[in-house]
Amino acid sequence: MAKRVPEFLGGNRTLIMRRSLLLVAFITIGAAQLFADEPTRRAQEELRKRNLYFGDVNGQVNPELVEALKRYQTRKGFDPSGDLDEETANSLKIQLATSTKNAPQPLPDVPVLKSDVAREMAEPDRAKLEAENQEEVAPEKSPAPPGEFLTKQEQAQQDRITNFVQKYLRDAETDDVDLQVSYYAFPVQYFDHGLASREFVIKDTRNYCKRWPKRKYTLIGPVKSMPSDKPGEIQVEFTINFSVADDRRRANGKTRNLWTIRSDQENCKILVINEQRLHD
Repeated sequence: MAKRVPEFLGGNRTLIMRRSLLLVAFITIGAAQLFADEPTRRAQEELRKRNLYFGDVNGQVNPELVEALKRYQTRKGFDPSGDLDEETANSLKIQLATSTKNAPQPLPDVPVLKSDVAREMAEPDRAKLEAENQEEVAPEKSPAPPGEFLTKQEQAQQDRITNFVQKYLRDAETDDVDLQVSYYAFPVQYFDHGLASREFVIKDTRNYCKRWPKRKYTLIGPVKSMPSDKPGEIQVEFTINFSVADDRRRANGKTRNLWTIRSDQENCKILVINEQRLHD
């Protein structure tokens, strides 16, 4: 006589199959959401420069981005759809991908640079910025490249600044948060966050190291510097290649870095730090 399989075993088999299918579905959805959209990321960057968007620069469409696009489109006389259409993209100098072959390299759907994280500010401050935002951002004054003929004192200062930048980049690849924070003079003008305390920068640096445990920064070309309007302060500009990764994601690119530092015979300290992602 053939043995019958108990009904509860058959029910368990069905349940296991259903759970397996759900697991596959979740993995598929997760893989689809692993990468962000580069044109959307660019829109977030450009609208943030105009003080219209204050969310994370992560390439993900969100209600705050939609509202920022609507405000920008209304100001330009476009249809305020809240979509990054071709007309809006052209106005923001963003190229939309027309094919898979020409599409930009996908990037992770989490903040890549420290400057990608949403600015932490009180609502009155945000409302004031939104009310006073300017139509176009004035071009920043760039430091002049090192001159071909420098005095010994000027060359020594240039070498000291270049070494300072190189040490900063090298130490930024480590997990030593205190060492990384030691390069700043507090309170420091810290990316889009405004004046930041030591405690704030420690927390931000620690979170960034956890988000991207593998980091590599390579200096491209010479470090440029010029005296600031304030005595003892120097404006510094340099470009780097960056590569950051965790166990599942990787991102790389270039940034233009703009600092104001205080330099003396003993050491240098960063007073203002900003970065801009460069797009080829």
